[in-house]
Amino acid sequence: MPHNPLQGATHLKRDSHVDAGHNMNSTASVVRLACQHEGSRATHKFAMSTPDSRQTPASRLLGLTLNDRWNVISEIIPNETATGGRFSKGYIVKSKNDEKAFLKAMDFSEALESDDPAQALESMTAAYNYERALLRKCKTKRLSRVVLAIDDGKIVLDRTDPSSVVQYIIFELADGDIRAYLDQHTKIDAAWILRTMHHATSAIRQLHSVDIVHQDIKPSNVLVFNHTESKLGDLGRAQDASAKSPYDNLQCAGDLSYAPPELLYESSSSSLSPWERRLSCDMYLLGSILVFFCTGSSMTHVLFSRLDQEHHHNKWDGTYSEVLPYLSRAFSRLIADIKDWKHPLWQHSDEIAPLISQLCNPDFRDRGHPKNFAGRHSRYSLERYVSIFDRLAKRAEYSLFN
Repeated sequence: MPHNPLQGATHLKRDSHVDAGHNMNSTASVVRLACQHEGSRATHKFAMSTPDSRQTPASRLLGLTLNDRWNVISEIIPNETATGGRFSKGYIVKSKNDEKAFLKAMDFSEALESDDPAQALESMTAAYNYERALLRKCKTKRLSRVVLAIDDGKIVLDRTDPSSVVQYIIFELADGDIRAYLDQHTKIDAAWILRTMHHATSAIRQLHSVDIVHQDIKPSNVLVFNHTESKLGDLGRAQDASAKSPYDNLQCAGDLSYAPPELLYESSSSSLSPWERRLSCDMYLLGSILVFFCTGSSMTHVLFSRLDQEHHHNKWDGTYSEVLPYLSRAFSRLIADIKDWKHPLWQHSDEIAPLISQLCNPDFRDRGHPKNFAGRHSRYSLERYVSIFDRLAKRAEYSLFN
């Protein structure tokens, strides 16, 4: 049942350092910066367009019409602390029937200025084509918990200039991401958080069901719609088992500040197949979202803050199996301390602690629900977690009204 997330809320304190590695090239984070709330209404910053010979083609779309359907009505201005976003520009567009959406316009200008423009352009276009193909697959498979593309195409700004072609993808427009939502509403109830976890878990399960792994699950990629619905966005680093990805050769395709520890150390997860490693990564990142709701930080940050510096990945010269006992001890202390954390889920600590322990275990061989290891489900199946978060959310929602 939809409810007001401020009802019966507990104040959530959050660390200011979090998401320092947030990527403006991601759909979700760009949408987040578009939204500023006044009460319950979202408004968007409008950019003032002034002539500038240094503007790239992707920077000159304001006021244009795309596909005879979408009017580009405002440009999304990143805040001063935002990082990334070198390869795309964000806009708000509106259709002829007043539907608003988010426009991600690809900016290939940096490729043309590189030492090897052909190679750089090939890499950028390959990444764009790959993401677009993934989005089309998700739309065909009707993945209801994944942010879908509404349209895509290209616009030629100057037919005498081949470099003036701008390719774009148009997405359904969110209120913002969960980090922005918490920034806007400093008091959030447990029911809203648990329902958001249920939706995020459902999204990852849907992706896995069609052989896609996300690889970059973080607060800026979990988007809020109509205050009560959440979806997973930004497939820019996702991987499809049936297609070659531009990121196949990367140990960690997503944001390193959220990465599971085994991917930060060399020779860490050789006992897993590449696909198992990616499924395990998604599971850890899901648990990290739960930790974010409890602490305002990622699991990776919380874990390494309890680890001696000599055992950090950037200083450790040994193998992952050799550093694992130190990680496991730090992780055990972290799990034992959950009951002392002051957060909106503190009343659910007895149930939250085992979930974090199972999802984020630094020993990837033990990651997952215990019953998955003996049952018919894959060890990395999320089916049980979908049910658990749904049950916890329903119980918390019931308590709000009774």
